[in-house]
Amino acid sequence: MSSNDVESVVRVRRRWGRLYAVTTSRGRSFLVLRDPSSERFLAEGIVLGPEDVQVLEGPLARAAGITLSYRLLAARDRTEREMRRALDKESIRTPEVVDDIVGALRRQGYLDDRRLASHFVGYMAQHKPSGPHLVRRKLREAGVSEEIIEVEIHESLSREREREMAEELVRRKLKGLKDREKAVRRIHGFLARRGFSDSVVSDICSRILRGKISGEHNDE
Repeated sequence: MSSNDVESVVRVRRRWGRLYAVTTSRGRSFLVLRDPSSERFLAEGIVLGPEDVQVLEGPLARAAGITLSYRLLAARDRTEREMRRALDKESIRTPEVVDDIVGALRRQGYLDDRRLASHFVGYMAQHKPSGPHLVRRKLREAGVSEEIIEVEIHESLSREREREMAEELVRRKLKGLKDREKAVRRIHGFLARRGFSDSVVSDICSRILRGKISGEHNDE
């Protein structure tokens, strides 16, 4: 073994529970799950050969990645893209290992982008009523595919449901407002920021101007 093939462990830091971050003299980082098979890698100063690095990047990375994934999923659901990013952040990057971890989680039912999207749409409707534009943006940011997004919006956020949510929000905002034109300016921006479609926003603003919607529930 040449000197170019040798590196040593310069830092061992506990991350969570039995998960440790190992840093080498070459600046490489590995996430390691502490158990009898990995104990020898958790000692600062030990020399690592190419075979050791392969173990750290392969079977030990998989064990640590699975443990990390379970920990993250215990806090909340994640999309496949979010999980891949989380693994990458902890230096678990070998493609075969990452694919193996993600595949295992998917088969076990822990990763399900369709389920996550459905729960998210339901949560937003109940706690943060929003239109389809905002829901789409949030789901895209999480890494949900366009196909899943459109199916969930079609099934759970129909135009009628969108209109009902927008109108309920508007009635709360209109309480105490007597100037209809001023109310429309405020409501138009508010609904647009919440991601409601242009047609719904325009219809509601038109009805406010005609006195069909106000802060009272018996307008029509």
